[in-house]
Amino acid sequence: MTLQIPNIDISNGLDTPELIEQLQDACEGWGFFQITGHGIDIELRQKFFSAMTAFFDLPKAKKLQLSRSEHNYWGYYDKELTKNKLDSKEIFDIDANLCRLGKLRSDHPVPWPNEIPQLQTIVIDWLQACEKLSQNLVAAICVAMGQASNTLSPFFGNQHSSFLRFNYYPSLAEISPSRDKSEQPGLGIHPHTDAGAITVLAQDDVAGLQVKKEDTWHTVYPAENSFIINIGDMMQVWSNDRFTAAEHRVLASVNQSRLSAPYFYNPSYATICSPLVSDEQSSHYKPISWNEFRNGRAAGDYADQGEEIQISRFRK
Repeated sequence: MTLQIPNIDISNGLDTPELIEQLQDACEGWGFFQITGHGIDIELRQKFFSAMTAFFDLPKAKKLQLSRSEHNYWGYYDKELTKNKLDSKEIFDIDANLCRLGKLRSDHPVPWPNEIPQLQTIVIDWLQACEKLSQNLVAAICVAMGQASNTLSPFFGNQHSSFLRFNYYPSLAEISPSRDKSEQPGLGIHPHTDAGAITVLAQDDVAGLQVKKEDTWHTVYPAENSFIINIGDMMQVWSNDRFTAAEHRVLASVNQSRLSAPYFYNPSYATICSPLVSDEQSSHYKPISWNEFRNGRAAGDYADQGEEIQISRFRK
């Protein structure tokens, strides 16, 4: 039987007892949930998806000129590995802090395409909306965890290491057999958990995302103008395994390509992540340096580095 992830309407706010109870149930039972009533303007969403479509419609040679590297995480890439397996997708990664309040850092610049002059402005507006939504969600998740709403705020602030990703998943008809070297052909992205705190995902109306629950894969069917929220590894550690970073994957559609845009809300690189428990003896994890954990995951995007770093490595 196919189950559906919880659907939570947050139009009346994120601080009511009923809403907190729904969040608690979703984070404990699934680690995934869908939200509606979030207040992000539908017109901005439409502009954002149109701009993302325009980006992936650029000639391949042009996109390759905008490629990211091991020295600059930001830009285009089409050979990413997940747990040492090649994914069938194209991506464009953007540092959320590069665009905070419309200001750009010059040390690791995003290579914006000149062919889409409006892209940068639209992305900045989208980033600001996603950041605010993420802040509010993390505050509510803290309350659902039994903590004060601002417990995790010091780990983010103005120095959070969040980033936005454009994803293009080709249809099965577009995937070259010589390119698809996955153990399961047609996997847009292989099974994994997200590394950070939470992920705020916008996607089009093509199904493909699946979440694993009790050893069964369940397809996530997107509702109109909704976001998919999932718990990341660091939130699982902070919750001391009370909340779950669920394994998920993306299947290619037979005849339709798919677009999605995850906003990965991550703590600052200075963060040392430990369970939020009063009794050290009850802690399931040793302290984790977010900087080392994130860099370890990122290194595995480019080449097979052996076993990918997981929070299980830090279990006591």
